[in-house]
Amino acid sequence: MYDLIVIGDDFSSPVAAAVASRRNIKTVLISEIGLGEICTIGGLDFNIDPTPLTGFGENQVCRSLLTKLGILPIEEQGNLLNPAYQIILPEHRLDFFNDKELLIQEMTREFPQLADVIKSFYDKVVKNSDIVNKWLQNHHFIQPQNIKEYFEFIKLTPHLIKYKLDNMKFKWICSGNDAFRKVMEAQQALLSFFLKDQDSIFSHFRYSAPLRGVYYFSQSKQTLLNSLINEITSSHGLHINNCEVSSVKKGRLIEVNFTDRNGATSKISADNLIVSTKWDKMNLVFDREKQINLDSLIRPIKISHHPFTIHLGIRPNCVPEKMARHVAVITDVKKDIYDDNLIILELSSPDNEKTTFSGKSSLSATVFLHDDPMIWSNENLTATSRSIIERLEFFLPFLKENIEIFDIKESINISRKQLSIVNPKYQLRNSFITGFAANSNKTKFSNIFLTGASLLPDIGFEGEIISGINAARSVAEKRK
Repeated sequence: MYDLIVIGDDFSSPVAAAVASRRNIKTVLISEIGLGEICTIGGLDFNIDPTPLTGFGENQVCRSLLTKLGILPIEEQGNLLNPAYQIILPEHRLDFFNDKELLIQEMTREFPQLADVIKSFYDKVVKNSDIVNKWLQNHHFIQPQNIKEYFEFIKLTPHLIKYKLDNMKFKWICSGNDAFRKVMEAQQALLSFFLKDQDSIFSHFRYSAPLRGVYYFSQSKQTLLNSLINEITSSHGLHINNCEVSSVKKGRLIEVNFTDRNGATSKISADNLIVSTKWDKMNLVFDREKQINLDSLIRPIKISHHPFTIHLGIRPNCVPEKMARHVAVITDVKKDIYDDNLIILELSSPDNEKTTFSGKSSLSATVFLHDDPMIWSNENLTATSRSIIERLEFFLPFLKENIEIFDIKESINISRKQLSIVNPKYQLRNSFITGFAANSNKTKFSNIFLTGASLLPDIGFEGEIISGINAARSVAEKRK
């Protein structure tokens, strides 16, 4: 008998389970896919999630919240990337440095006619990012939860109005320069879980990512994931991996029936349940999507595009000398960014021991495909894989002859498996009152809560961490 069952394969689920375990809540984490955050092809490791890791700097959201809860499962400092990422267009290449003045110089070098606009923009980005960060530290659910928090939100209103006016002017300026607009859109595509920018002050929080710091760890998210799982098991919890949930019985006591990897059927019970919004068997808990909670009726979340990734083992000599770990490539400044026009690249770390030993580098290339079964057919994905290589020709002209590992079938299988793990692009209306895109983790059942990045898509990667912490806190508060 457990206090809590957490079901989910996405990153927020082990966060919720680990935080609950730290609060002396006896927890079991059920992961059906069990794929983890690292996959290996041809002896090379690939990170299956192209989203850069942010929020791990000193006094930042992920690090401070996890530290306060007694969980610091990351390498002491991590590895700060500088540049944080690159944006490549046919006639432009920009490095996004950690230093604001260097970043402004880089942007101005590529767009000298917009020098004053760029400086003013990043001055506002820094100021608004600080405002958002302070709000996050004190309001983990983003939306005000009580009368006191609504009064605190009123104090924020002048900043929000100022942001709206500045943003309208900035968008008008961007509309006159296709390349510059695509640079800004590419950053949102790299950092945000929204299909399009939602005109929220949180967009400035995302644009500040290079200045706040983008990090990588020796095994990417797997480093963090392993520590979270260890936190669960060391606190007398349980992690059930590679299983299939067949039923969930609701009531005062939650009962979950599942089949393990060996085919044995088991049942596990707990007082509370946390379920990821990305779990593809939500119908076992809720009869209809609109019955989850009021937010799901007022501001329904819709999946628009899923990531599809090909995994390449390449000879390092075809990689540009100063290529960043994360790169967003736009092939046509006139086309919509999601119309076969965006490729997100992730290159293995230069200090990766496997790379040094094998003489090959791992390179993943991710595109976002519409949530349409026809598009996800084997035939179309195979054509898409080859199209990605062709479209990269202008950026990596010697790529084709330097590919040593390229298993299209394996890449297709991995991308399909990761649909319930890696975050897609969501469509969600902002709140009419606050203008924030955030939904409640509560459901119509008093002992069932939600977790998942889709609840807090305004924040990007940090939203996934915070949603897990919020779910665990909700269970802890219920038990008081």
